[in-house]
Amino acid sequence: MSDGALLEPDEFAAAMEARLRAEDGVEVRGREGLSLRLRIGQTDLAINLRNFYDAYARHPDQLEAVADTLVESLRNYDAARAVSSFDELRERVYPMLKPISLLLTVRERSLPMIVYRPFLADLIISYVIEEPSSVAYISEQHLERWGLAEHELHEQAMANLRRRTLERGEHTVTGEGAQRLVVFNAQDGFDATRLLLPDLIEPWAAQLPGAPVIGIPNRDFLIIFSDSDRAILSAVAHQIQREAAERAYGLTDQLFTVQGGQIREYEWE
Repeated sequence: MSDGALLEPDEFAAAMEARLRAEDGVEVRGREGLSLRLRIGQTDLAINLRNFYDAYARHPDQLEAVADTLVESLRNYDAARAVSSFDELRERVYPMLKPISLLLTVRERSLPMIVYRPFLADLIISYVIEEPSSVAYISEQHLERWGLAEHELHEQAMANLRRRTLERGEHTVTGEGAQRLVVFNAQDGFDATRLLLPDLIEPWAAQLPGAPVIGIPNRDFLIIFSDSDRAILSAVAHQIQREAAERAYGLTDQLFTVQGGQIREYEWE
């Protein structure tokens, strides 16, 4: 989207306009400076890109991330406007693991604060509404609008994730003994988040020698393997580290394990 040079405000606005014109459901009706006139669904909307430009100017290498956040914020706006009752979408809400840095992004760009729970290894549990080709984060404003408590949202989201995983949680299994690898690869955006279902992971973990080790380097990948062979453990851990840094939707290179029905951070001996 950029050659690396810092864009001037008008150039930045033009880049954001081009990105939004490529999005389904968003009609750009005009632009003046850092102001855009849009139509989202049946709603006319004027937005000022100043906060987005300021965030970009602080981190010029994150132009794509700023554009993604703009799109997400508009989808959140559309979801909040379109849905007046939680019952209309309760079957489409899911938890989603995200880096805790997402909270800083939300604050820096003056977006509605998302609903979240702290997790392990600098991760949080966020909550999303599944749309046909994307997800929209659920914010505190959504809960206020719906008259819904956070624990009710969490329970429904987890129930939906469990049902989805039992119905179509695709996985592959390769190797035997210390070389066995179990990979969840449904590619539905929730593979890593299936870490939140330890009772579904434990049967696979029980088939491994030694302690089970779990990696979630990015949103669409969860791997379960054994620590009984140190060479294999080191090799897989190194690959997880690389993928967390290089792949889209990276999460963490921290390894996890399951003990007594609980997910814990894996500790190297």
